[in-house]
Amino acid sequence: LQLQLIGADGTNRAAVGARVDVKTAETTQTRTVDGGHGQWGNQEDLIQHVGLGPSCEAEVTVTWPDAEGTVERYTLGGGYRYRVVQGEGWTVVE
Repeated sequence: LQLQLIGADGTNRAAVGARVDVKTAETTQTRTVDGGHGQWGNQEDLIQHVGLGPSCEAEVTVTWPDAEGTVERYTLGGGYRYRVVQGEGWTVVE
């Protein structure tokens, strides 16, 4: 499962600081969108990659880095890259 988050008004467009919780029957994994840091200005990949193991789908919770701490929840299938736009939902990236 891959997620590309895009922030809306009140959130930076790259969604740096967003928290993503991915829950399957077997486990829960957490990712935070990190823009990069360090002495050489390393850039982290903004696409969040999450392995689902034997599960075919996951419950995804996105906590956006806006003043309200907006939370959105989705059930997404494995094996795809999704573009998730704050307040608009998701689409599959071809």
